[in-house]
Amino acid sequence: MEEPVAAKGNGGPAALSAEGEFSPAQDRGMLEWARQRPDDGFVVGVALRLRGPRPGPERLASLIAARLAEVPVLQEYLDGPPREERWNPFDSFHVGDHVHVLGGGGDPRTGTERMANQPVPDDRPRWGVWLLDAEREDEYLLAYRVHHAAQDGAAVAHTIRRLFTDRVPAIPLTEQPLEGRRSASCPPCTDDRLLTCVDVPVDTMRAVVRASGASLNDIYLAALAGAVRTWLSPGACQQPVPVRVPFNVRLRTERQDRGNRMGHARLLLPVDEPSAGQRLERMVEQTRFWPRDQIRRILDRAPHHMLWQHIAPSLSPGDALASATLLGIPTPLAFDGAPVIGSTAMPPLAAGHLFSSALLLCGTRATVSFTARGEHQHVRDLPRLWEQELATLAAATRH
Repeated sequence: MEEPVAAKGNGGPAALSAEGEFSPAQDRGMLEWARQRPDDGFVVGVALRLRGPRPGPERLASLIAARLAEVPVLQEYLDGPPREERWNPFDSFHVGDHVHVLGGGGDPRTGTERMANQPVPDDRPRWGVWLLDAEREDEYLLAYRVHHAAQDGAAVAHTIRRLFTDRVPAIPLTEQPLEGRRSASCPPCTDDRLLTCVDVPVDTMRAVVRASGASLNDIYLAALAGAVRTWLSPGACQQPVPVRVPFNVRLRTERQDRGNRMGHARLLLPVDEPSAGQRLERMVEQTRFWPRDQIRRILDRAPHHMLWQHIAPSLSPGDALASATLLGIPTPLAFDGAPVIGSTAMPPLAAGHLFSSALLLCGTRATVSFTARGEHQHVRDLPRLWEQELATLAAATRH
């Protein structure tokens, strides 16, 4: 999802307040769909790999507490009668209730997958952070996960930037529990999602941008089309394959940390096209225009029943094979001087999609992740195929 778009005119829509508030209609919709489809995955997040000694949970809780003013949604809770929920401060909020430590360790890939299966609470602000030792003594993993009703991808990226930017001085060293409280015990894992990824230099993608004039999002989707073309059986590649692609419609004057403010474009992956270059051209044709103004008008002015009709197709089984999103975190990340050396997006898995994918641009690296139900182990082939298709695309556009 792209960066927030700039505000136009002398003020925002009537639905907005001076503080940049906007309607929680999409947030309510996410909660309702999560109730109707409990087997779908409505939790999103980002996992970070850091070089340095793993901090204690109290230390992490202290950092989050020190940054709450920058990410106030962490203290807020969407609650109320179904389809009438409202955002309010959570009176009994304690940071330590949301900080967890997973026992054991592991390599970054399996550790990230393990963290991606941890549940978030439903009786308090719907987010959590998890710490896990990596297989190397000087590395550890940290994951931030949140229910989609509380944050969309752009809000997640904003939260990561605010909590773990290396430009903010470290808080004073202390390992004392916050207000005498311990960190939360880690609840049992209830999900069975696979998460698999591949990491490439951003410069590899930017070279294709320079050669073709396409955007990073176009290149990501064109390589995905090539990967899916190889991955599917030949008989399934006679026609383009539909995917849902979310796009950000927030204004810069609106709150960046809370809720959902997005549209869902239904694009066609040209898996029927044998040429990598032509696949890229066909993706570029589809992404020339994003109907941001139209979506904003619907979100701000449509009656609830009409808004529900608008949202429903993007979350309905059979609408698309998969979803594909792009997240960007342009600023360097660190915690207490420990730099982030790797990152992985944890996309949702909703609407009966076979898989979901996300491209996360963080620093000099681009990581494409895929998630699916555990029984679809063949999805683990997609990262390798995507990387191969990116190389093919680079060769096809090289002058």
